[in-house]
Amino acid sequence: MRDGFVIKEGIACAPAIVFINTPLHVEKTKISAAETAGEIALYHDAREKTRIYLENEMRKTESQDAREFMETSVMFLMDPYVEKQISDLISKDLFSAESAIHHCYNSFVQELLDNHDPFIMHNEYEIRNLAEHIIMTLKRKRPPIPEITGDCIFVANNLTPAQLLTVDNSHIKGVILEDGNTNSHMAIVLRSLNIPTIFNVENASVIIKNGMNILMDAYANKIYLNPLEELIWSVKKHVQERIESGNSNIVDPLIARYKTTRTGERIEVLANIGSLAEIQDLKNYPSSGIGLFRTEFLFMNHTSDPTEEEQFECYRKIMESLPERFAVTFRTFDFSADKLPLYLSKPVHYNCTTGTDEDNILLRDIVTTQLRALMRASAFGHQMRIMFPMAAEYEDFVHLMDLYQEARESLLKEGIRPGRIKIGVMIETPAAAVMSESLASLVDFFSIGTNDLTRYTETCSREFATRHNNDLSPAVVRLIALTSENAQKAGIPISICGEVVHEQKYLPLLYALGIRSFSVAPFYLNSMLYAIHTLDVRIPREFQERIRNLRTRQDVIDLSANLLKSPLPVKNQ
Repeated sequence: MRDGFVIKEGIACAPAIVFINTPLHVEKTKISAAETAGEIALYHDAREKTRIYLENEMRKTESQDAREFMETSVMFLMDPYVEKQISDLISKDLFSAESAIHHCYNSFVQELLDNHDPFIMHNEYEIRNLAEHIIMTLKRKRPPIPEITGDCIFVANNLTPAQLLTVDNSHIKGVILEDGNTNSHMAIVLRSLNIPTIFNVENASVIIKNGMNILMDAYANKIYLNPLEELIWSVKKHVQERIESGNSNIVDPLIARYKTTRTGERIEVLANIGSLAEIQDLKNYPSSGIGLFRTEFLFMNHTSDPTEEEQFECYRKIMESLPERFAVTFRTFDFSADKLPLYLSKPVHYNCTTGTDEDNILLRDIVTTQLRALMRASAFGHQMRIMFPMAAEYEDFVHLMDLYQEARESLLKEGIRPGRIKIGVMIETPAAAVMSESLASLVDFFSIGTNDLTRYTETCSREFATRHNNDLSPAVVRLIALTSENAQKAGIPISICGEVVHEQKYLPLLYALGIRSFSVAPFYLNSMLYAIHTLDVRIPREFQERIRNLRTRQDVIDLSANLLKSPLPVKNQ
């Protein structure tokens, strides 16, 4: 079967249970004015029962990540804005309760999808499922989910945490999904439950049949259908050898301060982090530090702006919990490229030329508060890097740097001296890549975000983007080459993050393009470090010409492979 993304490493062999998650069909039904009070009461009753159900699940689960997901679901459920919209649809537009719930939640999701909000893109099914859960409660029906009575590999086109947590997941030995993203709530919950998982396996629910014996090796990203006993034995043996050799055991993070290639050149391997819980997990992996900390994930449950003091305490805990001499890169709140926090009703974008005054003032206050909190916390660790996302206009970044200097000066006047701080920018739009020579004069480092760079360069649909985040197109390669060249001219370091980074077939090409710092999800750190240690690349004189002559995605793969003096060895799994 076609490889997907490994979300949680592990191995499992069991019969398949296949679940096709079909969206609930709701007819648009009108009511009479006399029925509105009764329909509003039905909605409130179903909402309250759903709240009680979610809070009961919160109390039962031992997973902090699962509890956080449930808390977020409750906040979406009880949001006063949503409640008013649904009540108005019933009382003013004479929608039935069922129709109003379905229409309101779907309109909310679609509005954010139209704004290309990746939080919704990654978690669309989870939010739609909340509406379906309310409707099923209103109809007094159970959510559609297969009964699981024995060990199984759970296979589905898509699945939400709410659905997963309604079953006895102790029998689920592995999960294979056609959908999913490494940063989704579903991925977080499955990691916390320690269930081997592979996402984005194309047509899995069609190819795999109920009862079919499945062997999934989520170390090697392989799925075997009806495997022979010899194959099962061989895979398990390789995994056991991996464990016995120490490749799956706790590794002192400090040994990965830098990893060297065969020629002795130092390469930095960093981790992408989105929660405090992952900080603790990071201590079990070899890493040079944190290359991307998504700060908006820390405050996803807040219904009002997090105060400077709340943010400071959170960032201080992170700085103090890191191993000695670890550096951490905090990406400032990214309301356009990640989840929309509950305290904002719409995405806001700082744009000094085209943004509205209202949005710019709002974001200016949010940015200033966060920068003050980060700078105060910087004194409690080795080094902090602050990175601004979604740079496009040069003027906008100049304004952001002005905000940084103003915040720093205000702290100094108060007698607060920040620690060691470097300022960088994410290159994740074609405009930023083209303007990278100018941007390089303003910052201490670049970080290329390949997921959004691919999406904005190819102006592709969200479905295409999800499928091809781990591919490199010729256009994206040229933008990476341009950005890396300008970083080298300016003498600033450049790192790269995104789904494509853990695809080791591109490692020789990225190295040849001048990338010496890679940031990946923690569960890819071991394999990345091994690949880098065995890396031996020959960069031909005509390399730049070859970049210009790239025409297809296969050309990119072939060029990367041809750069190796010898093939990358495959690590025994």
